[in-house]
Amino acid sequence: MSGHELLNSNMLYIHPPLAITGYVFIFLFAFFLFRSGNGEKKIVQRLGVAAWMLTFLGLVTGMIWAQLAWGSYWSWDPKETLTLALFVELSFAEVAYLEKRPKVAKWLGLFACILTIITLLSSFIIVGLHSFAV
Repeated sequence: MSGHELLNSNMLYIHPPLAITGYVFIFLFAFFLFRSGNGEKKIVQRLGVAAWMLTFLGLVTGMIWAQLAWGSYWSWDPKETLTLALFVELSFAEVAYLEKRPKVAKWLGLFACILTIITLLSSFIIVGLHSFAV
C-alpha cells in the first residue's frame, strides 16, 4: 500500500475524532476553570483529565497513523509540533489546577485555548503534512 492509500485507512475514523474531541474538551476545561465555584471542582478536574487524555490519545494515534503511512512516527510537521506544545501546556494547566493554583491554572487554560486555535489554523496557514494551504 502506498502512503496515500494509508492516509485513507481506518485511522481516519480514529485519529481526527480524538483530536477534535480533545480540542473541545480543552475549551470546556478552560470555561469551567473561569466559571468554577466550590461545587464544580470535580467537574473541572474531570474535564481537565479528559482534555489531557484525549489530546494525548490524539497525539499517539496520529503517530501510529504516520508510521503506517510514511514509515515515521514523528516528522516535526508544524501541526504535530504545535499539538505537542499544546499537550505540554495543557499538562501545566492541569497540574496548576490540581496543585490548587487557580490563577495560574486560569491563565494557562486561557493560553491553551489560544494555542488550540493556532493549532487548528496551522493547517490552513503553514505548509506541512497536515496542510490545506496551497
